[in-house]
Amino acid sequence: MAVTEPPSRATVVAAEVPELVRVAEVDEPVDATSRPGDPAVYVVSRDGRVLRMVGGSLDEQPALDVSDLTEGGGERGLLGLAFSPDGSTAYLNYTDRSGDTVVASVGVDASGTFDRSSLRALLTIDQPFRNHNGGDLVVEPSGTVLVATGDGGSADDPLRVALDESSPLGKVLRLDPATGAVVQVAKGLRNPWRIDLVDDRLWLADVGQNRWEEVSVLDDVSKVAEPVDFGWSAWEAGERFNEDQTSTAHVPPVVAYRHGDDGCSISGGAVATSGALAGQYVFADYCSGRVWSIATDEPRPDMVQRFAGVDAPVAVVRAHGDLYVLSLSGAVWRIVG
Repeated sequence: MAVTEPPSRATVVAAEVPELVRVAEVDEPVDATSRPGDPAVYVVSRDGRVLRMVGGSLDEQPALDVSDLTEGGGERGLLGLAFSPDGSTAYLNYTDRSGDTVVASVGVDASGTFDRSSLRALLTIDQPFRNHNGGDLVVEPSGTVLVATGDGGSADDPLRVALDESSPLGKVLRLDPATGAVVQVAKGLRNPWRIDLVDDRLWLADVGQNRWEEVSVLDDVSKVAEPVDFGWSAWEAGERFNEDQTSTAHVPPVVAYRHGDDGCSISGGAVATSGALAGQYVFADYCSGRVWSIATDEPRPDMVQRFAGVDAPVAVVRAHGDLYVLSLSGAVWRIVG
């Protein structure tokens, strides 16, 4: 079989770019989000704390501290946070002291105070290795939770789980917090580090293996009846990877960029819903420190470079319509323009 590589993507420096404004310093921030009806931005520290930020000022005491339940470091720790549509429940994605993934719920009162005593594990997933834990989650308008999981770690999908529907690894799972029921909506993922849901389109930044970093999109996610196949580890982007894996109808990425000057580890990613970048999906690369955007209304968009030289950008996230770039070295940047 001939190998079809993804088309190259032009890296274009925009003539006019928005500005990055440093708004806070947080120990190892990895996620941030907003809560309906609450002016605060909630910033997640990998060490297990959730910090409440209003107008760029951080509360002295964390809104939630689960550092006794996790051990932050590498690809482990408190990795994701999302809120229910009414803001009364927070959902956490963290690795426990054994390294396994836990998705939990915790109650939140009207003032934004988390009730730690109400914390309840909804889902636990065994992790065979230390890396590729995924870690993000988003809440659908119906109240169900989409959870992104990596392929379990090591390299090359050694356990061949990403395409195996009997395993929860390498998937996007839909979790019903009321019943605990779980169904798969996507498979064939390596390590979807950040996901974003806008207008029933799920955007996934999937960290690559040897040569490619990928941005994929799952359209009409609420209507998915069978798991959508994104190809790993039969494919890495447009190249055949593990020959013993079969994936004949996988959905190719909308963008794939080659390891090199552009980087080696994608840090997704959020859609700008307002401002100068409205209608753009914005993401970064941890290795190169570059931040790009792509048009969400084009089937094969070009990457437009927006910033360069950002130190260890680990995520681009949206809160209250604003986009934030999080640096693992501690900076929280807001994109303005």
